[in-house]
Amino acid sequence: MPAALAAACLLGFAACKSAPVAAPIAPVAQTSTGPTDEPSKSLPADLYKAMPIYPGATVEHVRKPKGAMREIMFSSDAQMPQMVAYYKDQLKKGDFHITSSLIMPARKTWSCDFNYDGRPGSIMLYPSDQDKAKMTIDLIYELPAQVDESMMEPKEDFDIEGPGDIAQQAPNPNPSEKEKRN
Repeated sequence: MPAALAAACLLGFAACKSAPVAAPIAPVAQTSTGPTDEPSKSLPADLYKAMPIYPGATVEHVRKPKGAMREIMFSSDAQMPQMVAYYKDQLKKGDFHITSSLIMPARKTWSCDFNYDGRPGSIMLYPSDQDKAKMTIDLIYELPAQVDESMMEPKEDFDIEGPGDIAQQAPNPNPSEKEKRN
């Protein structure tokens, strides 16, 4: 019996050494995983109303929303120190709450995270990949919340104006002495 078992094991191992059979591979559909741009380079209506845009900056890309976020990329001929000073000043004037800021002079980059009206956003300044003499302004922000009206409680509107006559009340079946006198 042990010899038969050993022979079966040897045959099994020999079968493993045979050439593998290739499984058919289904064609893979090409999908774009990169960001897609809006058809227009105009600033979207969902951008913060008070958002400062660096003077003379040119819109390069307006990305379609990805989840709850949108990205707008600008370019400018200005130098980083002037741009940083502009954004720090204008964000504070526009009631944006700056939550963090990081400058890396050696890399000529600056990033600033902020919050405005409950919506977070960030600005990043860095040299352009195409032209190192230009700066890229990368603005990323959260889109305004979309409220599903079907999930809201109905609004109640009353047409009562000021103090008026007291409505007639049902008589109390057990009036007190004071109520009997009135």
